[in-house]
Amino acid sequence: MNNLYIPTYGRVNKQIAFDSLPDKWKDKTVLVVHPDEQHDGYPTISCPVQGTGIAQVRAWISQLAQGTRYGVIDDDIEFVYTTREKEGPSNVKLTDTQFDDMIVEFNSWMDSGYIHCGADASWNPPTRDKDNKDNGRVCGNVFYDGTKLPVNDIDWVGLPIAEDYYVTLQLLTMGFPNKISYRNRVNPNETQSKGGCSTFRTLEVHNESMRELQRKYPQFIKLREKIAKNSGEWSNQMKLAATISWKKAYESSQIKTLDFV
Repeated sequence: MNNLYIPTYGRVNKQIAFDSLPDKWKDKTVLVVHPDEQHDGYPTISCPVQGTGIAQVRAWISQLAQGTRYGVIDDDIEFVYTTREKEGPSNVKLTDTQFDDMIVEFNSWMDSGYIHCGADASWNPPTRDKDNKDNGRVCGNVFYDGTKLPVNDIDWVGLPIAEDYYVTLQLLTMGFPNKISYRNRVNPNETQSKGGCSTFRTLEVHNESMRELQRKYPQFIKLREKIAKNSGEWSNQMKLAATISWKKAYESSQIKTLDFV
């Protein structure tokens, strides 16, 4: 794996994810930017669909990176290492060596047949008894084996929001399991921080995307209402959240009884 892509929009002077990377990986990373945005001092690639929605940008990256192993990470996350209870603080920033080790681990998973994987989100409680799991949610980061990814069979743009969930469910139900690291995780920023998806993602768009996701996969998704916290302009408002049966989604591909909607 030699390429990392960071889609970014409206955050010219704030690149949390890129700035937190080891120097070695900064040399392998590009910001995927709007043609009119200037990011002085950063490596960039101009994306003609940047600014029209994150789903369109991810679709564009999938075509660009086809045939390679690559990662797509949000511009406002940082990778952390989750220690076990007796090892000290729960989440500490990855050292350069630990970041390399994480990529080596992801490559080893791909060598064994997984074509999508990632690091767990640190807003979940730490998992003390195991280092990883099969078939789960990826958020803020996803790594693909583009040599095997069925790029043209995926509906990348069917949902404007929750696009990672949608693509993950498609791959799982196609029979492609994923693997999630519990030791290497990501610290996401608040949902509606200025710039990025907040330029087009309203609470109404979010809620309708969640409803549409459920309509597409009703067997695996239950929606619930929750009060948004650490969500910028959404804080203290009611929003829809989803409980998703990722494992059942993959299992459905093995028994071939999925009723597509």
